[in-house]
Amino acid sequence: MKNFYTNLGLLLFLVALSVAIVLYKPMNLGLDLRGGISMVIQPDVSYAIEQEYQRLSRDLYQKLREEGLKVLDVVVEENYIKVELLEEGAVPKVLEKHFPRFEVKKKEANTYFVGLKGQELVQLREGVISQTVEVLRKRIDELGVVQPVITKIGQDRILVELPGVLDLERAKSIIGRTALLELKLVVESGRKEDLESKLTPELELLPSEDGSEWFLVEKVAVITGGDLKTAYTSQDEFGRPAVSFELTDSGANKFGQATEENIGRRLAIVLDKKVISAPVIRSRITNMGQITGQFTPDEARELAIVLRAGALPTKIDFLQESVIGPTLGRDAIEQGIKAGVLGYLLLALILVLRYKSSGVTANLSIILNALMLWAGMVLLGATLTLPGIAGIILNMGIAVDSNVLIFERVKEELRLGNSPRKAIDLGYKRSLNAVFDTHITLLVAALILFQFGSGPVKGFATTLTLGTIASFISNVYFAKFFLEMLYKLRLFRI
Repeated sequence: MKNFYTNLGLLLFLVALSVAIVLYKPMNLGLDLRGGISMVIQPDVSYAIEQEYQRLSRDLYQKLREEGLKVLDVVVEENYIKVELLEEGAVPKVLEKHFPRFEVKKKEANTYFVGLKGQELVQLREGVISQTVEVLRKRIDELGVVQPVITKIGQDRILVELPGVLDLERAKSIIGRTALLELKLVVESGRKEDLESKLTPELELLPSEDGSEWFLVEKVAVITGGDLKTAYTSQDEFGRPAVSFELTDSGANKFGQATEENIGRRLAIVLDKKVISAPVIRSRITNMGQITGQFTPDEARELAIVLRAGALPTKIDFLQESVIGPTLGRDAIEQGIKAGVLGYLLLALILVLRYKSSGVTANLSIILNALMLWAGMVLLGATLTLPGIAGIILNMGIAVDSNVLIFERVKEELRLGNSPRKAIDLGYKRSLNAVFDTHITLLVAALILFQFGSGPVKGFATTLTLGTIASFISNVYFAKFFLEMLYKLRLFRI
């Protein structure tokens, strides 16, 4: 009796807890049920490699000069850094000493073609993909999207699903913007034709945002977006929308020193290789700054979001994009509910016809299983998808399997002449191994699907995993308790 009341108390606690969770927190709906945007994105890895070569070529030029080599030029070509010397020099030794990631790919007379080693290229590609995923995740979190899907598919593609978001152009503008922020000292400004002749390896030519003016600036930035602590919308001195930013401690130190040493010079605020503004440095500036321009309030908010999330490591291409309306989701939910109710009614009828009053306990187990499964998904913040609904309906059928095994074993014990009380006890014990093996097999299969699947497959795997655990609790732990309850009430028939 003590065990009976303990199990009854545990059952009531589980039911009350599950009902409270379901009523307190709504289920997160996936893209196929709620509607939203689906995009397949491909980062431009070749552009990232070219940018890495551009960055390292300047350092390579300086080191070669420091080592006494007579360098004519160091330029970036398609897949190499081309090093031209006036006479033969020990370029491999300089690379080994200062640039271990590089090697000489080929040599023609006094010209060396330098590139990243094979393993370094692989790591760079993987780093670009993983960094892109991380930046996209931060930007989407800033948008407040509930349960987005951001996952790598294949070698170099990323799937992005945004449930509840229907403005495709706004989503693309925030997700696809590189948002590379650099603050660079201006050497001179004017027409492009007048400035091109003054270019050197240490300088670069950048246009203003509207292309009306060009700026000759130092290639090495005073600070970059990586030095930002945060960014937020504000107003400039004329009340127009602007974006203010705060710097990290190290960024503030660099910025303070650079502005103190260059009072009177112009400082270009460069965003994605375009000069947004170029104010004159009037005094030492340390940990704060402001980006002004012809921003609308929405543009200022979006710029603050992408700056807070960080710059993408490279450009990205949108290979596929689609908007799924919520009407399709409502239809899917309605059809899923109808299928689930119809399936349960047919199952309940078969169980009662086959196992009489014991079939009623199996139906109670199915209801308990579905309630715990739903509560578990809500509690873990899982997202319900259309394949997830299929997983729930499938789980109803799987849940009955355990009861059938136990019932058939009990019937066999009754045929052997055992009393109902002993038949329940022996039937449960002797079917437990088979039931346990079934649940372990399902759980392993579900975990494999979750690990290697993506999108809808993961939704199915999530419901199957939680459903298998709920099934074990309801149909294994409480199966004997339900049969014992029938026996005590003298209603046991099988």
